[in-house]
Amino acid sequence: RYLAEFEYRFNRRFKLDVIVPRLVRASVQTPPMPGRLLKLAETSW
Repeated sequence: RYLAEFEYRFNRRFKLDVIVPRLVRASVQTPPMPGRLLKLAETSW
């Protein structure tokens, strides 16, 4: 599975004309995340 995921990402890294529409679609389809969960993900560097 890991190798298949790597291959998928590697083969699509230079398709710049497709990246922006896919990013927009993913951001629209993803539900909002509550602020409390975002604070849990913060790291103290």
